[in-house]
Amino acid sequence: MGRLDNSARRAAIIDAALPLFARKGFAATTTKEIAQAAGVSEALIFKHFPSKAALYEAIFRSCVDGDEDLAKLLAMPPSTETLAAYVQAMVSCYVSELPSDRDTMLPRYRLYFMSLLEDGEFAHMVRRWMSEHIAPPFVASLQAARDSGDLIPSAPVTENAFWLAEMLGSTLATIHLPPTPLVPSLAEPRSTIRDAVAFILRGLGLREEAVALYTPLLHCTQSTEPEPTCSREADRDE
Repeated sequence: MGRLDNSARRAAIIDAALPLFARKGFAATTTKEIAQAAGVSEALIFKHFPSKAALYEAIFRSCVDGDEDLAKLLAMPPSTETLAAYVQAMVSCYVSELPSDRDTMLPRYRLYFMSLLEDGEFAHMVRRWMSEHIAPPFVASLQAARDSGDLIPSAPVTENAFWLAEMLGSTLATIHLPPTPLVPSLAEPRSTIRDAVAFILRGLGLREEAVALYTPLLHCTQSTEPEPTCSREADRDE
């Protein structure tokens, strides 16, 4: 095998550390174990990552950096349609990505839940990032939904609304953590995504006509069959 460049070495260390942290936890995983798994020296680990905590953060960054779908979502202007797209993205991530790519996704989820059983640092890192990058545009779209009349007057337009929606969605991930889904009736992704998205949109305070309008839109990306249109703006204007 040829010598790896610096970026390849960093990636190899991250790839080796993630399943170790996920299986053993942060405190119980040693840099010696990470070095052995990555096929490098401990000194090289500290050359790239000054501390185990820095490696922890790099693992998290590897999960979000370069995500093109996320970048497209964040670039969408605030609207009811964007709000529905955020909810669908959250639910789809938890419902379909984990069972379809367990080798990649399961260690990430295990790492998060293991963190909750320890000091919570990785979980806090995830939540801080979401609070900075996801919650503001989500709340902006919630406000846009209110401004357009799609939200009931009593619905709160707050960051807490985002967190409640996110936590409802993330709970679905636990169903797929074991090899056999915990709730068989929720194992089929398309129907679960449809039902969960509609449930969350109602909980956020969307009017029933808005839920009916935007929930079908969410499945344009889920179906292999072509749709006549994926935009509901024309439907709204008719």
